[in-house]
Amino acid sequence: MTKNKLRVGLIGSSERPNEIILPHAKEVAYRFGYLAGKMGFILFTGGRDGIMEAACKGNTDANGINVGILPSNSIGEANPYVTIPITTGLGMDMRSIVMIHTVDVVVMIAGKIGTLLEFVSSYQNSKPAIIIKGTGDFADSVDKILVDGKYLDSRKNAEIYFVDSADAAIEKIKEIFHIE
Repeated sequence: MTKNKLRVGLIGSSERPNEIILPHAKEVAYRFGYLAGKMGFILFTGGRDGIMEAACKGNTDANGINVGILPSNSIGEANPYVTIPITTGLGMDMRSIVMIHTVDVVVMIAGKIGTLLEFVSSYQNSKPAIIIKGTGDFADSVDKILVDGKYLDSRKNAEIYFVDSADAAIEKIKEIFHIE
């Protein structure tokens, strides 16, 4: 990838008062964002709070570029670390699909139903997905439904990889895309 920068989609839990995100998951998200920025990857997220904000902060601290694909028409919805807010007015579901079609690879940290939708969409569109285990929610349970331990169904559209850290996720991206 010499002409274009790798576009990495980070998917994960939003933060709600009654839905706690594990502090470890936020630390992993920050670390992943930071390492992605150091690698020169462009980080795409849903641009909002929780896992997305932690990853964007890490990426900002590494002087990276954060693209937030927002569900509404308001840039005020973006977390303070989004470099390029893209307003869609499409709502959560369709915004997620736009993001998946835009990226080269998807990384999942934690995740509730919206994250699962993004994950399934990435598989349907043959995008490799990396899941960071130990971060909670779907990241720690989706492996129970896989075919041959690495596919969502018998079509085998794209391999699903499991890692235990942000550092390992970056290494897996480098391996998939043959980056030194």
